[in-house]
Amino acid sequence: MTLKNALVSAAGNAAENAYIEDVFSTYLYTGNGGTQTITNGIDLAGEGGLVWAKNRAANTFGSEAHEWYDTVRGVGNAIFSDSTSAQSAFGSSRGVTAFSTSGFTVTNSSSLIGPNSNGITEVSWTFRKAEKFFDVVTYTGNGVAGRTVAHNLGSVPGCIIIKVVTSSSIGSSDWVVYHRSTGNSKWLALNLTRAEAAGTFWNNTDPTDTHFTLGINQDVNKGDGTTYVAYLFAHDAGGFGADGTENVISCGAFTTDGSGNATVNLGWEPQWVLMKISSSSGDDWKVLDNMRGLYAPSQNAALLKPNTAEQEYVGSFSCYPNATGFTIANTPLNTTYIYIAIRRGPMKVPESGTEVFAPFATRSSGVDQANPMFNAGWPVDLLIQGFRAGSTSAQMFMPRLTNNLLRSSTTGAETNGSTAYSFTGMLGVLSASGNDSSSADICGWNFRRAPGFFDVVAYTG
Repeated sequence: MTLKNALVSAAGNAAENAYIEDVFSTYLYTGNGGTQTITNGIDLAGEGGLVWAKNRAANTFGSEAHEWYDTVRGVGNAIFSDSTSAQSAFGSSRGVTAFSTSGFTVTNSSSLIGPNSNGITEVSWTFRKAEKFFDVVTYTGNGVAGRTVAHNLGSVPGCIIIKVVTSSSIGSSDWVVYHRSTGNSKWLALNLTRAEAAGTFWNNTDPTDTHFTLGINQDVNKGDGTTYVAYLFAHDAGGFGADGTENVISCGAFTTDGSGNATVNLGWEPQWVLMKISSSSGDDWKVLDNMRGLYAPSQNAALLKPNTAEQEYVGSFSCYPNATGFTIANTPLNTTYIYIAIRRGPMKVPESGTEVFAPFATRSSGVDQANPMFNAGWPVDLLIQGFRAGSTSAQMFMPRLTNNLLRSSTTGAETNGSTAYSFTGMLGVLSASGNDSSSADICGWNFRRAPGFFDVVAYTG
């Protein structure tokens, strides 16, 4: 019996949907102004789920909203987390226009803003419906306090986000957020910077592993035929890994110290974090991921704000992962945050070497995600590169976890390689200087972190 088969046997019936890479993806791409297929390995057509997309760079047509598309409301139907408006029905002309068994399709006219704007770098976060991870439900309000709505999360939700989809009488509505850390008598708004506040949105009743309960506020339960969508996120519910007991998503809270720092213990390294100051107003929501820049420990994080249409920026906010969680720094002092964190993948033992290792003896030029220095075909976690003859200055180790260079030909410390090289692409290291040393005789090796094969850890002595 092979190692993989032994693990599948141990997991029993849960093995089919037991790994984070089957249910979540951060995928970066560049819009082409037409139609583009995004292949991220997530089965949306068969299992259902959510695609949340956002442009990362400035758009000549204006700011692009955070666009949410899910399989329950159907293709072409967008809601925007930075807006109070109801659903926009674009149909097949714009937005996410198809869900597949391995991803989704985006469509845009070159004259429109959207998640496939021509020449604009984009990010997509895909959440597949799966027990003990994520669920999507829609319902019609009835205006009765104590109304219950069934779900299929298979565990008690750690966070619930609700938005009006269609309404004849509600001109605008907030994105209402329940979080286990603030409780059933308070709420936050994903589209606002306000602090947690008291409210009867949840009828002062905790959600259960089969349903959640609503009050009569019009943003969650107006009794005039208003329809709503609810997104449910699990918390430390197990259900994943080879034996079906490992957690992959956590909804919690932490408080910074007198220096504005905090370390959060999740029990695993995160790849995606959504966070918000809950104890005071004025702070934007922040969404971070390890494909755009969640580096340990010396660089600031690349931020997008779900409550605004602003492009991606790197400010003074520092958030970096470690083997058991993450640390934030340079933030307000003695302040409480809430968060949703998702575990880094892959969790599966690789079936072949080509899934995790890719050597090369020549290098292609180019600077975009589709044409990195060398296309490994999967997200690279470590590049080792050097000249085969001549200068030794290009002999380097570059891990995604730090996004810095270590030169094997010197005894010096690491240097920030982001001006010449970058890990903000999907399929390998990008050269920001374009055709950098393309005429040189270069060789290299790309490695992917995976159980039973290879890992990278950053730590402080």
